[in-house]
Amino acid sequence: MRTRPVILLWLATLLALACGSAGAHDVPPSVVMLDLGRTAIEAELKLPMSELGPALGVPLAASPSTAVPRHGPRIAAYVGQWLHASTTDGRPYALHVDTVETETTANANWTSNDWVVVRVRLTPPAGADTEAFALDDQVIVQRVLSHQILVYVRKDLRHGLVGDKPVEIGTAGFGNTRVTIDGSGGSWWQGFGRLFSLGLRHIAEGPDHLLFLLALLLPAPLLARAGRWREAAPGRVAARRIVAVVSGFTLGHSLSLAAAAAGLVAAPARAVETLIAVSILVSCVHAWRPLFAGRELWIATGFGLVHGLAFAETLAGLRFDATTLAVSLLGFNLGIEAMQLIVIAATLPTLLLLAGTRAGTPLRLGGAAFAAACAGGWLAERAFGLANPLQAVSDWLSPPPLWFALVLGLASAASLAVLAWRARRSAAAGAGVDLEFPAPVC
Repeated sequence: MRTRPVILLWLATLLALACGSAGAHDVPPSVVMLDLGRTAIEAELKLPMSELGPALGVPLAASPSTAVPRHGPRIAAYVGQWLHASTTDGRPYALHVDTVETETTANANWTSNDWVVVRVRLTPPAGADTEAFALDDQVIVQRVLSHQILVYVRKDLRHGLVGDKPVEIGTAGFGNTRVTIDGSGGSWWQGFGRLFSLGLRHIAEGPDHLLFLLALLLPAPLLARAGRWREAAPGRVAARRIVAVVSGFTLGHSLSLAAAAAGLVAAPARAVETLIAVSILVSCVHAWRPLFAGRELWIATGFGLVHGLAFAETLAGLRFDATTLAVSLLGFNLGIEAMQLIVIAATLPTLLLLAGTRAGTPLRLGGAAFAAACAGGWLAERAFGLANPLQAVSDWLSPPPLWFALVLGLASAASLAVLAWRARRSAAAGAGVDLEFPAPVC
């Protein structure tokens, strides 16, 4: 009889330890990510297998790798049965399951890290829009009553959301599975401005794109003869070459950006980044010795196609409808162009002023050498997986400090003033105007 209290005490202790151990790990909730387009809503459901399995009556968590191959159609039908969207006046949205996949995470706080990811498309009824609607999510909850669902808006161009910072808008669970989304306060101008700022930032924080463009512009004001860059080119020739470089680069990256964002083309990110480093090296060699003088338009366009694929990484996975995607592309592309023009305005007048002078040669050669060194570091990192010896320089340029930008701006303004004065003097001389001041009469 005396041993019974001891045994009961041990059992109570073991039970407390077991409960404490179980309490250290949380049961993962479902997560719903909503991407709100103009004509449809894309929803991504992340469903934990440990909870979805009991809801389906299938041991999914016991064999995560075979969950979709064996039960994919059943999972899709189950989601279609228990996930609904409707307008504020009760009219139902059409639902189509696009894909069913698996995903594994590594969160030590969860009891399970195996997920089924279901992507669906919700289309509003005729005459309705996607600004305000109700989502009724009973997936898993209708069988596992303790289950929780977190609902986020991940992408909504009208409110400037493009996937970087999803906004939690509600929690669903047993007895309260309905979440109302009201996006009527946003505007397409707000989304356009957000994408425009992203384009600005992408170039400001991406020195490889700017170094390619600047390396092509370094010899633009010069004439090539006998395999060398010689004297300054006439104004019209220099202007035509500069316009060709900028226009070609813009055309190339705009075409590939649009195609990649629309899902028409795709390329491995590592290969694209490696080719960008190669494009800088080619441009630097051209700045030292003319390789394709007179054909800069085609080189800028060709390599611009490669750079556009890198730009598309920012818009990757937006899965917007055609109208929303067009607004996104326009805003992002104009932001890129605006930052390019700012950088060109901060550097080109100085290049034009020093073209053909003794000071212009070391500037051209030194600038090309600096860009080539940076490109070599990126090439070693991207193509061969080596440490970039100039990583600190790359970080310093992403974006460059304010004082450096101010120095470039002041130098550009001074150069522009000198060029304007020279143009005025040349025009006056051509018109026969005497610019000499008369001697004072004593």
